[in-house]
Amino acid sequence: MFDKYFGFLRSHDEDSILQSLLEHSKIDAEELHILYKMLNVMMNQENGDLKSMHDQINNINNDNVKIFETVTDHIIQSNFDFQKQYDLLRLQQRIDAVSGLIIATSKRILISNNIGTEVPSVLYPSLKKIIELVIDSQSTFIDAIKKFQTSRKEVIKLIHKAEEQETLVDNSRSECLELLYDLGNQNQLKMGDFAAIEGIIEYLEDISDAIKTATTSLDWLLLN
Repeated sequence: MFDKYFGFLRSHDEDSILQSLLEHSKIDAEELHILYKMLNVMMNQENGDLKSMHDQINNINNDNVKIFETVTDHIIQSNFDFQKQYDLLRLQQRIDAVSGLIIATSKRILISNNIGTEVPSVLYPSLKKIIELVIDSQSTFIDAIKKFQTSRKEVIKLIHKAEEQETLVDNSRSECLELLYDLGNQNQLKMGDFAAIEGIIEYLEDISDAIKTATTSLDWLLLN
């Protein structure tokens, strides 16, 4: 089923490698939407089985990891100069970091559910805002890769947009933590619930930071 995406990897040109990284990022976007649903289920905004959704994210990643490992081989075997190889490998590693953090966040949500964590309703809007901003930032990264292949003049604008989006996520994270800490000071949260929710907030911000880092990695390729 992946032949339509990866058959071109027999060639070692930059466009084919970027296309494979683009498909990797689109799969990450799918996983983020599942993660969004997991968060909604945890906040009692949707119905669903968190274990099944976590397994779905994990299975998507496992199904693709070996396929995407071939990208490294093709970069190394290419005729690019050392700097371009290094820049492409760095971009791939940073995309892989996004995938890893999505899985880690999914695990944290599942663990929180397993211990019966209850998310106070006052936190719902802030948590939804963070994950929505993270999804938007992933969309910007995908747009940046597409523009790199068609109109590189637009890439810098999208890199700046990604930096601004990460700042928005960081601001939303701070607002959410302030609400959480206030609830903690009022003894309205169990210690385990407090730690679990704090961890999820921090992991979501980590995903955003990883996406921004991957997006800004395109800067280096523009210099080649």
